[in-house]
Amino acid sequence: MLAVGPTLDPVLEATSALDVTVLYANTVRPFDHAGLRAAVESAAVNVVLVEPYLAGRSAHDVATALADVPHRLRSPGVRRDIEVRAYGTAAEHDAVRGLHVAGIAESVRSVLT
Repeated sequence: MLAVGPTLDPVLEATSALDVTVLYANTVRPFDHAGLRAAVESAAVNVVLVEPYLAGRSAHDVATALADVPHRLRSPGVRRDIEVRAYGTAAEHDAVRGLHVAGIAESVRSVLT
């Protein structure tokens, strides 16, 4: 798991009962290729990149860091096909976008199964 910025708390809550490693980046620019590569121990890895902006924004950086490692990547984030123009709290906007605890847990389950 790679949690970016304000996604850390929901990521930790969504994965609290799972045997996963959570890496945290307060920002992804510049992307810590060496840090991600050092965290990968196995010959194959599943990565869930939870970022608070457009989904897949940093997927290329993950792929570059793990170029020689077989991996599956899920990158939930703000989807282009869902536009939220209504008023609401940040938590309500996160829920619509799947960046709340239940949505993140679903993303993790999808990559682990």
